[in-house]
Amino acid sequence: MNKGCFVLMILFLSVGVSCLSEEDKEERALDMARKEMQNIDMDYVDRYPVFDDCDEMLTTSDCFYETLCNVIDQKLREDYIAIQLEQRDSVYASISVDNKGVIEYDSIFKCARSINKERLDSILKDRLTDFPIIKSAVKRSIPVSTTYRLPIVFIPVDSLGN
Repeated sequence: MNKGCFVLMILFLSVGVSCLSEEDKEERALDMARKEMQNIDMDYVDRYPVFDDCDEMLTTSDCFYETLCNVIDQKLREDYIAIQLEQRDSVYASISVDNKGVIEYDSIFKCARSINKERLDSILKDRLTDFPIIKSAVKRSIPVSTTYRLPIVFIPVDSLGN
């Protein structure tokens, strides 16, 4: 019986030690994950969003920005925008692309004092809709949501002929 108690005691000790080592393993894994997360630069993506006519292998933002600006330009050129402008002026619009590739106009980020921000924001919300679905940005092989600030230049109608 003494041998049986001894075997049981060794069994209980080995189970207790193995549980502690599992907890240690888990703590080490969490510590490594925390350190890895600190090293990831969340200000930049590994791949920018991609429109269908862009080369998916490019990691630069050139094609994305150029295509997005062309799409926005087409949407705003469909008709005149009735706002008071004395001179050529610009605003910065905030545009988001979610992790599923849906593009949305968010708001005016920066606006000249001479422009009625609330009115223009309302106009842009009406005009900048129905964007094409694209491939979202990627960070560490995971689709991520991103936000971009784009300049939109407005030119008074009477200066278009010049």
